[in-house]
Amino acid sequence: MYDDEDEIKRKRRKLLITIGIALFLIIIVIIFLFVKSNGKKNIVEPKELNCKLVVKSGTANENGIYESEVLIEFDDKEMEKNEISNYGISNRQTPVYNKQLEYKISTNGKYKIYGYLEDANGNTGTCEIEIEVSLTKPSCELEVVSGTMGENDWYVSDVVVGFKNKNSNSETATIEKYYIEKKVSDLDSEEIIKGEIPNENIEKYTIKDNQTTQLYGYVIDSNGSEGTCDITIKKDTDIPTCSLSVISGTSNSSGIYTSEVTVGFNTKKDETSEVVAFGVGTSENYSDETFVVTASGTTKVYGYVKDSAGNKGTCSIEIKRPTPTPDPPDNPTPDPPDNPTPKPESYPSCTLEIIGSLNGNTYLGNTTVRFKSKGSTNGASITSYGIGTSAQLNGQDSYTITTTGNFNIYGMVKDSNGKTATCGPVNLNVQIPTLLSSNVKIGDYVAYDAGTWNSNAAIPTANKTFGGYQSGNSKNSSVKCRNEDTSTASGWRVLSVSGNTVTIIHAGISECYYHAATSADEAISTLNNRAKTTYMNSFAADARMMTLNDYNISTTFQNIGSHYYMATRKDNTTLYYVSYTGRLSGGSARANGVRPVVVLKSNVTTTGKNSNGAWILILDGNTSKDFDTEISHPQSYIELFNNTIKKVEEIINKIITQ
Repeated sequence: MYDDEDEIKRKRRKLLITIGIALFLIIIVIIFLFVKSNGKKNIVEPKELNCKLVVKSGTANENGIYESEVLIEFDDKEMEKNEISNYGISNRQTPVYNKQLEYKISTNGKYKIYGYLEDANGNTGTCEIEIEVSLTKPSCELEVVSGTMGENDWYVSDVVVGFKNKNSNSETATIEKYYIEKKVSDLDSEEIIKGEIPNENIEKYTIKDNQTTQLYGYVIDSNGSEGTCDITIKKDTDIPTCSLSVISGTSNSSGIYTSEVTVGFNTKKDETSEVVAFGVGTSENYSDETFVVTASGTTKVYGYVKDSAGNKGTCSIEIKRPTPTPDPPDNPTPDPPDNPTPKPESYPSCTLEIIGSLNGNTYLGNTTVRFKSKGSTNGASITSYGIGTSAQLNGQDSYTITTTGNFNIYGMVKDSNGKTATCGPVNLNVQIPTLLSSNVKIGDYVAYDAGTWNSNAAIPTANKTFGGYQSGNSKNSSVKCRNEDTSTASGWRVLSVSGNTVTIIHAGISECYYHAATSADEAISTLNNRAKTTYMNSFAADARMMTLNDYNISTTFQNIGSHYYMATRKDNTTLYYVSYTGRLSGGSARANGVRPVVVLKSNVTTTGKNSNGAWILILDGNTSKDFDTEISHPQSYIELFNNTIKKVEEIINKIITQ
């Protein structure tokens, strides 16, 4: 049975409605899935950022302890992986976003440094690194324990070298290992090749070889820090050798010379040093390079050689000449004339001069003695000369002293008539300065002068001004800040030693200062500016008033026995203040003391302590200009009389001739 037309239309309409509803539901599902998918993409899951700290610069020893200033930074590769919007490095465990990419450590100690990162979505990352720094190296100095000194700083025996100084220079570390070894260099790079650290400590080293030997000393502390030192020793026990030969002369078939014979050196040498003096003759001399044999019969001629160390050697040769035939009796040899023409006398002379830096009665550093003049009279000329620790004709024009000690230096000349003369001795007390930093330790007194003070200066009445800096006669003593401060204890003492730099602090009564409580920053500026203008001199690289860092650097000076301020701000309005007990607090607006701190230049040297026990300061080993000292040749009264007579005769002869 077929449906009518209306029924068909009704069924079609119902089908279309069903299809529409289905399509609508499908579209709703698609829209829901799309929105849900996009929503998931917009939700940011929290994550921890990669953070890593590394050492940018610094030198660590084999124990991992840094012996130089350390600079810490973020690892660039880790930073590039994250879109960082905020960051920071500090020694605080709680997050600090200080916009610092680097952190510097320049004082001794163990440190834990933290790094913090944050990106735009609020994700964070934390990292840390532990660093131990020990900038204080052990001190090291070598010296000759035993050995026989020859000439020109050469030793003529075995030499034993030992440690003169091996201190840790640290309050926490102790010396664990020390040894001495011979210098060995790489043939290509010429760098020093260090041997393996021995199992046992080596206190001394014996030099047996004839040569110039350089020894290195090594001192290692419990932190692994290493101090080095060196010494150069010249040793020569070799006896110089020589040989002689005939330079001119005629001999017959029997080897007998029928004419005058001139003998000279064929060879002269030394295996270690060099031959510096030599001579030929029948008696010991170091001036005549040849000898003429005129005597009949057999003459034994000797050669004499001496090396730089003072070792002497000889050689010889025999010369035969015929025995003369006696004159016949009827033809006697005529007598010489009654009045032969005398050969003019000659009088050689010399003077010496000293080139060096004199401080009082002592020469500082290498000092040279040389001829200022040398000559002779009556037409004679100087043919040989020499300078040394004894009168000798060694051919040297000067003598340089490079070691500490007391020396007598002589000059000697010889003229063409064979006459000799000496000048001197010149007596010199010589000291060779060494770096101050290699000698001093924390707490030592230092002879530093940077101004004059009045020991009873009045308390200043105006804020922000110094008191006590007035003209006076008292050097290296401080002012009184209170009526009960009666001590005038003075002296600069070593606060710290780092490398070649020594920092000192004034350890007397602290200098008066009236603090303005409303302006700590201005007070600090005033303090340090005044310090630079007051305490700077040629020895100082920097000067300031004591800071909190200076206070913390050494427990030796945390309680010096007097109240004082420090040029360090506790807050916006007060400075740090230290009481008699060493307690730290904020300072009040009343008169109080400040201690000056001076950083000495790295080239400051010393020759030892003065009578007060304070180290003497010298810059580059020089405290005065070079100058000349003339030492005149002391002639005898007879020589002076003869010279005067001859000069008078010359004047009379000129007058008669005219």
